[in-house]
Amino acid sequence: MRTKIASAFLNLQRNLINFTGIESIPPEPRIPLKNYLLDLVTESDGKESSIYLKGVEKFIQETWTEIVKNSWRTLHVEKLIPEKLGVSGIYPYKNGKKAISIQNLYKLLILWKEYCKKTEEDLKEKWNEIYASDYVFSVHKGLQPTKLPKDITPKLSYLIGWMCGDGHMFDSGRHYLVNTTEKSIHQLEFVLKPLFEQLFNVKIPLFTYPGKNVLQMGSKPIFRFLTRVLKIKVGEVPQIVKSLDPVNKKYFLMGIFDSEGSVDSSYLNARIAIHQANYKFLEEISNLFKDLGIYFTGPYRHETEKGIWYHIQIRRKTDILKFIKEIGSCHIDKFRKLKILEEKLYAHGYCYNST
Repeated sequence: MRTKIASAFLNLQRNLINFTGIESIPPEPRIPLKNYLLDLVTESDGKESSIYLKGVEKFIQETWTEIVKNSWRTLHVEKLIPEKLGVSGIYPYKNGKKAISIQNLYKLLILWKEYCKKTEEDLKEKWNEIYASDYVFSVHKGLQPTKLPKDITPKLSYLIGWMCGDGHMFDSGRHYLVNTTEKSIHQLEFVLKPLFEQLFNVKIPLFTYPGKNVLQMGSKPIFRFLTRVLKIKVGEVPQIVKSLDPVNKKYFLMGIFDSEGSVDSSYLNARIAIHQANYKFLEEISNLFKDLGIYFTGPYRHETEKGIWYHIQIRRKTDILKFIKEIGSCHIDKFRKLKILEEKLYAHGYCYNST
């Protein structure tokens, strides 16, 4: 199957000029995310349903040593601390043999604050120091450690846009599913798959079914990051997007277009459109494009036997050229169609105007 995909991709590449996929997306600017570790957990998370951190033993050792130094005369800390954390002993966590749950790590810091006479500011500073350090996330029986971004970057902005347009995130209480479907297997294999893997340090499987291709993974840390930290919902613009700088906003909108957009590359019917069932969502997307000087018309309403849906569009040819130059696409098929349309418009005397 992979040989067929690779062969088809090589044939497709011959028709693509300057398509570099996600490698064309710059690493900057970066917008730091506030410490979100506690946003990844809920009160109902138990031992087997918690998210764990691996690589924070330095902080556990330091905290433990200070508690012992300050309390050994008055407290049986070797027994008391594990009891308060609900674990059999502290040593496997100090030497890194066991990962520690986010809740227990924070509880340990609260005990450190109490027994070592620390302030709330001391606690906050130590918690942020842990957040800024290098670690991986896992679950109780997880086989694949995961990293989560600590900054909004253009690549993450693109993924947010894609998932808002055509993502699927499901929580059954025991299983956590993150996936996206696409007609173009090339887009999943050579754009979205490496994007997920770069952002989250995971291997994500690709499934092919008749008429449908699915990129899918069951990762609780990634699910919680997307839904609780970034607050992504399909068909909604997350609050975090509204304060993005122009570059990150551009790549968010590119992700929306690549997931829900279409291109008519014929000269007479030249059109760029974005489709969605949510009227308000398209209105917000249109306004975000306006912030970047790109103007869509609509939303226009459609009603079929499958239901009601809407679209926004660009038909004016100089505006199409502006979209191609200033927004563009990281979608293999749409990139090709935009290039074809661009060549036709230039051939008919139209020019790109940056104003």
